[in-house]
Amino acid sequence: MNNDLNQIDTIKSFLLTEVQKNANSIDSDSNELFLALRGLGNLDVLALRLPRAWGGNEIEEVEYGIFQELVARYSGALAFLQTQHQSAVGMLVNSSNSKLQSKYLPRVSKGEVLLGVGFSQLRREGTPLISAVSVEGGYVLNGVVPWVTGWGVFHEFIVAATLSDGSALFGMAPFMEEFLPQRHGEHRGEISVGAVVDLAAMPSTNTVEVVFSNWFLAAECVVFIKPPGWIHEQDKSNVLKSTFLATGCALAGLDIIEVAAHKKNLSFITNAYISLQDELNDCRATIRDALVNKDIDFARKLELRAWAIELTTRIAHAAITVSSGTANYKHHNAQRIYREALICTVTGQTRDVMAATLEKLTKPVTQAAHVAQASCLCSDNNIIHLSHIINNNIPQWQGDPPVKFTPVAQIETHGYFLRELTIGEHSATHMNAPVSFYKDGASIDQYPAESLLASAVVIDISTQATINPDYTLSISDILDWEQQHGKIPHECVVLLNTGWSKKWHDASAFMCEDANGNMHFPGFGAEATKFLLRERQIAGVGIDTHGVDGGLDTTFTINRMVLEKPRIVLENLTNLDKLPARGFKIVVAPLLLQKGSGSPVGVLAILP
Repeated sequence: MNNDLNQIDTIKSFLLTEVQKNANSIDSDSNELFLALRGLGNLDVLALRLPRAWGGNEIEEVEYGIFQELVARYSGALAFLQTQHQSAVGMLVNSSNSKLQSKYLPRVSKGEVLLGVGFSQLRREGTPLISAVSVEGGYVLNGVVPWVTGWGVFHEFIVAATLSDGSALFGMAPFMEEFLPQRHGEHRGEISVGAVVDLAAMPSTNTVEVVFSNWFLAAECVVFIKPPGWIHEQDKSNVLKSTFLATGCALAGLDIIEVAAHKKNLSFITNAYISLQDELNDCRATIRDALVNKDIDFARKLELRAWAIELTTRIAHAAITVSSGTANYKHHNAQRIYREALICTVTGQTRDVMAATLEKLTKPVTQAAHVAQASCLCSDNNIIHLSHIINNNIPQWQGDPPVKFTPVAQIETHGYFLRELTIGEHSATHMNAPVSFYKDGASIDQYPAESLLASAVVIDISTQATINPDYTLSISDILDWEQQHGKIPHECVVLLNTGWSKKWHDASAFMCEDANGNMHFPGFGAEATKFLLRERQIAGVGIDTHGVDGGLDTTFTINRMVLEKPRIVLENLTNLDKLPARGFKIVVAPLLLQKGSGSPVGVLAILP
């Protein structure tokens, strides 16, 4: 996202300062919700996937999901409403009606025109709720759209009606009271809007029933016509998209639990927070990987959707639990988030999603069955990837060259597939070489092969890092580890599990930069590192953050100390929580870049 959505810090600042404090009002008052939506429009983010040709950001699916999750963390109602608008924009982008595109698309990103959608009725079996008949110059619509959100906010909405052959007609319909047609002429017809539905969750979104009576849709207002069954194919291909609203809701619940953990200082609350946070980060990471992995089948995606739903409801329930009796107040944050979790359960629900959700809800809870683990283990479960997947949205230091994949050859044209990769030497999971910090130091291509196979141990400071993001490894931590696991052997690599890899898919959280530009993430302490080098004579260090130096260390103390000799320094590792404390080896495979200051690396852990 840091490459494709440069406004993320501005968006987050707006949500924290203008939305979070008013979240309960936004949930219940449509005027407050409208103002918040206008705020997003002022940031020019209401059409994020709009092609650049139309003035949009044209961001990728995962980056859009990250945005959705961020908004949902601070207001479920705002997230839900703006999703309707962005969905309508997406339909117009895919239309072949250039006149409609020219009319609306230049005005949607800032919210000059706000659009809704009304097509969920297509999922229902049996007689269509709303039908369309072709007439001269357009179509006549009759029937009911039972669920349209945004009455009083959206200017128009895209209505879907079923044609005689089962195809679905999509077209623009007015949605402001002053623009609703009355009966004028044979085909003008009428649109009537029912009372706002009294919803338990997000009532401010103003959901209504819309009835069409012989209403004429002119041909020039048709967005497109889709074949029978199109909606069901769309639901399958989009099954993971709604998960971002759920995980955003879950993050909001975790925020409440975290505050309670600090305020009440009870170990069981802290333990619950750590456990739920770890599982949620696993869930989020697995979903994002699945979105870019085209080999993931539909059944697997359903499992992930159900996991996100079930986990969100558990976290929302935990937020209620730690809030005690005050959570019963209607406008308590935990109460609102609990209701939002209800919406996340049923949004875009199909029979397949319902079945998968019920299956997940009725299975015994076994933490060992986290579905994320399958992606990091090989078939016999004794080799584990410790490197992140590389894409163009990985967290990076400010000023680092952006990761770019540029197509060079396509199978359809050239008979093979090839991309050009642009990446910095210290991006993704990577290894640092002495020449990074010492002018005459060894470069990455000068490491002997035998030095890249080493025994390793893992020291876990994830609990400390959860409480204090600036925590650094101490000598006391090392001695405590040795008392339990034995003395750290010479010539091994010490890996530090801080739990930070769980934040990898949220660049802002991973880098954790404050308003003054200071980074906050854990690392190795200077005295502990001296002890490891002098007393234990280790071969190197590795960590799951962006630096073995803690975020507040701007002088690279640990890197300079370790790389006085050609030792191993690994950063941005992952899956350290899947490793035993000791008794395994790691294989480090850098690119042998001539005179390289470092290199992205593949790192494998080989378990006995």
